[in-house]
Amino acid sequence: MKMKYRIAIPSYNRSEAIRKRTLNYLIDVCNIKTNIIDVFVANDKQYEEYKYLEELGINVIVGVRWLHKQRNYIQQYYDEGEFIVQFDDDVDALKIKKGKKTEVLKSLDQIIRIGFNECLKHKTKLFGVGAVDNHFFMDTKISTNLKLCVGACFGIIIDHDKTLSLTLEEKEDYERTIRHFLKFGKVVRLNMIATKTTYYKGAGGMVDDRTEQEQNKSALYLCEKYPNLISINPHRKSKYLELRLNSRAKWKN
Repeated sequence: MKMKYRIAIPSYNRSEAIRKRTLNYLIDVCNIKTNIIDVFVANDKQYEEYKYLEELGINVIVGVRWLHKQRNYIQQYYDEGEFIVQFDDDVDALKIKKGKKTEVLKSLDQIIRIGFNECLKHKTKLFGVGAVDNHFFMDTKISTNLKLCVGACFGIIIDHDKTLSLTLEEKEDYERTIRHFLKFGKVVRLNMIATKTTYYKGAGGMVDDRTEQEQNKSALYLCEKYPNLISINPHRKSKYLELRLNSRAKWKN
């Protein structure tokens, strides 16, 4: 049976940038059909700004404000068991490791199918890619231990279990990764793939509301709630507290 999936993109105040960045990559570079793309906006006012995308065959859906609430909305919007790939609205491309360099990934459909097949194989419902477009931090292996499935691009098999719902606006990708690991014991990561995007920058999206205080509050909350799974990363220098997951963590069912 041929695998069917949809692509969901939550977006806020980026009605022009989304076409130049994420949609350009999906449609013009990867030849993804527009009729499987759903863009989720915050309210009716935002819909008016994004509705021009419907002329391209893209479905524009009015969801809710705030990213983590929109992620939860998306999780409940689709039917149980559906295959959904989520992209942020400011992704320039996915990159694939080629020796000591990376190249723009054009065979996106193939990679998506590999990701979902790995989820089925390992009986989990989340797959992701790396966060850093740098061959030094990438390899050719697919892992199933506790590694971050970055929010810029990830695949989920829809599960309406409320234990998978997000509570944090900041660091929501860490929270989603942990919640899936706690339920299924594994998360799939395609370590040969990474996102090309600019974190913490650019108008619109979460950047309009992001504060150092809220970022750090979420980081500390996760470390206190899941001390065996996540900790502050002292080696990454940023004005925000950076995190690292315990890749050696053992699943307790």
